[in-house]
Amino acid sequence: MMTQQQQERFMGLWSSAQPAVANYVHALVRDHATAKDVLQETAIVLFRRFEEYDGTRPFLAWALGIARFQTLGVKRDAMRSLVTFDEELFTRFTETWAEIAPATTDRAAALQSCLGRLAAHASRIVRMRYFEDCDAEEIGRQLGSTGPAVRIALKRVRDQLRHCVQTQLAHEGSLP
Repeated sequence: MMTQQQQERFMGLWSSAQPAVANYVHALVRDHATAKDVLQETAIVLFRRFEEYDGTRPFLAWALGIARFQTLGVKRDAMRSLVTFDEELFTRFTETWAEIAPATTDRAAALQSCLGRLAAHASRIVRMRYFEDCDAEEIGRQLGSTGPAVRIALKRVRDQLRHCVQTQLAHEGSLP
């Protein structure tokens, strides 16, 4: 059983690592609900095994290793995915993710901020396309437009978001 001090240390480390681990899991698991479950299971395993954590090594790398095994377990169970990773590729992806996680976390935070600034119509199109997985024709039908018009609107919104994220990261000094 962990002491209060160990629990507090775990919570501090997990709070810092959680956004990067969440992004890693979401990059590998397309289904949002499944990715959320994998992230939750990862947190539980990390908490239960925290006494095994070697404090001389980066917590994020250890957390990503646990997340990797949790993701592999889900992928093995599902086996429905058309995209499969061999073990070496999966290991390299995990190592690379640990290196780029801080930058992707900053970029994700900037994107979240920029998404919040979108006009209502643009926000609705983005939500339908990327969160509800509707194609341009379906969005057009629901909004009384056409597929080509939706594709043009999405391109403009993506350009707007790209510019907003780059501006915000440059302003914060996080742009690579």
